[in-house]
Amino acid sequence: MSEEFITSSQNLSIKQVIALRDAKTRRESRLTLVDGVREIYRAYDAGVEIDKVFVCPGLLEGREEYHLLGLLKQQQVKIVEVIESVFEKVAFGQRMEGLVAISHIPQRSLSDLKPSGQSLYVIAEGLEKPGNIGAILRTCDAAGVDGLLLVDAKTDLFNPNVIRASTGTVFSVPTAIADNQAIQDFLDRYKIKTCTLCPQSDKSYTDVDLTGSMAIVLGSEDKGLSDFWCSNANMDMKIPMKGKADSLNVSVCAAIVIYEAMRQRSLAQTQPIIRRSAKKY
Repeated sequence: MSEEFITSSQNLSIKQVIALRDAKTRRESRLTLVDGVREIYRAYDAGVEIDKVFVCPGLLEGREEYHLLGLLKQQQVKIVEVIESVFEKVAFGQRMEGLVAISHIPQRSLSDLKPSGQSLYVIAEGLEKPGNIGAILRTCDAAGVDGLLLVDAKTDLFNPNVIRASTGTVFSVPTAIADNQAIQDFLDRYKIKTCTLCPQSDKSYTDVDLTGSMAIVLGSEDKGLSDFWCSNANMDMKIPMKGKADSLNVSVCAAIVIYEAMRQRSLAQTQPIIRRSAKKY
């Protein structure tokens, strides 16, 4: 099954894998870790170049894992077998599934995005926690959002923890990292309106029109949005807070407003059909 068998965590290949937990190493090598069967599948499906896979046969659970290994071998991906104690050094977190891949980091930019007349984007400014970015990516994927744009993120998009928290959807959701002005120029070029989510707004998110070409702008929980977006946005909205807490987790906020946008868009599509049908009676 494998082309190499490693029994020591002091092996150079293992040390190189562990080094990819460091952001500087990922940035310089343009490589990252993809931990988990589902995550590797999604990288593969997205056409991401996978360089090497470390496998611990004793941790594999079924046919799905072996099917994935077969697909990777067809692409000439190197398969390295390791013993369980070595795999523990390579994997991270509590969910050890027996497969960890090294993949090339996809190159993403604003120029890769192709908005339509009904595009919905999410802009996230100043996010720090990989788990929040990953959770927002999962929501964007589930709702069919056209892209996630990151500004001043405190962690890199292909941090292994972002990949894991996103369940691999970071590979399928269109993304870009840029500064505020570059994103604003992109929005202006395609006539995309912006709506910021901020607690100071006097409008509930359910009372704001989120149809048409739209970008929802979210800030970090501790600092909120910068003056740039507060000054340049077309609209603003808030999620009403009736308890003692003054804010929600940013990924929760994202899910609430994204699905409100999808609800409004779905309603806008069905209402004309209902009106046309009513004329027959």
